[in-house]
Amino acid sequence: CISSAASDVYKRQIIMNIQFLIGPVIGLIIGYVTNNIAIKMLFRPLKPVYIGKRRVPFTPGLIPKEKERIAKTIGGVVSTELLDNDTINKTLLSDGIISGITGLVEKLFNKMKLSEKTVREELYQKLDKDLVDNMTEKAEEDIAALIHAKLSKFNFGTEISKKVIVNIRNQYIEKGRIKAAFAKLVDDNMINSLAEPIGKTIDKMVSENSEAIVGDLIKNETGRIMDTKTSEIAERYWHSIPKIKSAVQSVYIRTVKNDLPKVMEKLNIAKIVEDKINGYNIKEFEDLLFSIMKKELNAIIWLGALLGFVMGFLNAFISIIFS
Repeated sequence: CISSAASDVYKRQIIMNIQFLIGPVIGLIIGYVTNNIAIKMLFRPLKPVYIGKRRVPFTPGLIPKEKERIAKTIGGVVSTELLDNDTINKTLLSDGIISGITGLVEKLFNKMKLSEKTVREELYQKLDKDLVDNMTEKAEEDIAALIHAKLSKFNFGTEISKKVIVNIRNQYIEKGRIKAAFAKLVDDNMINSLAEPIGKTIDKMVSENSEAIVGDLIKNETGRIMDTKTSEIAERYWHSIPKIKSAVQSVYIRTVKNDLPKVMEKLNIAKIVEDKINGYNIKEFEDLLFSIMKKELNAIIWLGALLGFVMGFLNAFISIIFS
C-alpha cells in the first residue's frame, strides 16, 4: 500500500511538472505566433480579398489600406520637423559648410596656377564646346545690349558739350586780351544754347552706334580673357584670394538667408516625399519598411513570445497554489 501510494504521489508530481512546463511553452508559442501574424497583417494581404461581393474584414492589410495617408503624414513630418527652413538654414550656414565653400576658392586657384591651359580650353574640357560658345556669345550680346541701353537712357551729350565749351572758353581767357575778351562773352546762357544742339547730336550718335562699338569691344575683351592661360589669371589675382573668399562667403550667406525660404517653398519637400512613397508598389513599400524596422519588428515578435511564456508560467504557478 505504501509503495502504491508513493507511486501515485510520484505520478502526480510528474503530471504537475509537465503542466508547469506546458503552460509557459504554450504561452510562448501563442505569443510568438500571434505577434508574428499581427505584424504580417500590417502588410498582408496586399489587396482586398472578396467572398462573392463581400470584402473579407482586415483586407487589405493596414499599411496597404492607409498607404496614401501614411505617405502624406511622413511627408508632412519630414518637411516640418526634419527638413524645415530653420534646420536647413542652420546646416547650410554652419562653420563647416562655409569654410568648405570658401576653401574651394583657394583649391581652384591652386589648380589654376598649375594649369597650362587657357580659360577656353578648360571650359571646353568640362562642358560641351557648342554650349560654351553659345553661352559666351549670349553673354556678350546681353552685356552689350545692357550698356547700350544705359548709355542711350543717360543722355549725357548735353553735359559733355557744356564741359567741352567751358574748357575751350577757359583756355581762351588765359591767352591774350582779344581772345580773353571774346571768351568772356560766352556766358552761361550761350553755353546752354550751344550745348543743347551739340548734345542732341552726340546722343543720337551714341544711340545709333554705341551698341556695335560696345559689342566689338566686349567681344575682343572676352576673346582675350578666354585665350588667357588660367595660370596667368591665378598669378594676377593671387593676392586677392582673401577678398574673393570674403566676397564668396558674403554672397553665399546672403543667398541662403534671402532665397532659401523661396527655394523651400518651390521645392515642397512634403509633396516630394509623399509622391516618392506613393510611387512604390505595396511590395516595395513593405520591403522598404522592413529594411528600416526589421530589428524592431523581430523584437516585438520575441517580446510577445516572452510575455506569453511569463503569462503561462504565472497561470501554471497560480493553478498549482490553488489546486
